[in-house]
Amino acid sequence: MAVNELTVREAARRARRSEETIRRWIWTGRLPAVKRGTSYRIDVVHLQEVIVEVESGVSAHGTLPNIAMREWLEEVKQWKATLPTKPGVTASDLVIEDRRARR
Repeated sequence: MAVNELTVREAARRARRSEETIRRWIWTGRLPAVKRGTSYRIDVVHLQEVIVEVESGVSAHGTLPNIAMREWLEEVKQWKATLPTKPGVTASDLVIEDRRARR
């Protein structure tokens, strides 16, 4: 293992997060990692960038989110109001309908 690489367990300790959180960050692409055998290796620099991002709320690009949570929720509410609704339709019905449309 390279000197500047950590295992998931070591990264979790350093970030003061659970191992599952570290894996989730890897799976979602938030934390770059290399899979070696059956385990992941995380570069210390990348881990530190994600820790700073999470703790400060500032993205890796150095910008704060440009919309307040309340404004975003209002936009989501307005967007939902424009969605067509079908009474009695379940989520599974919508999935089946979507799969048929993709054929």
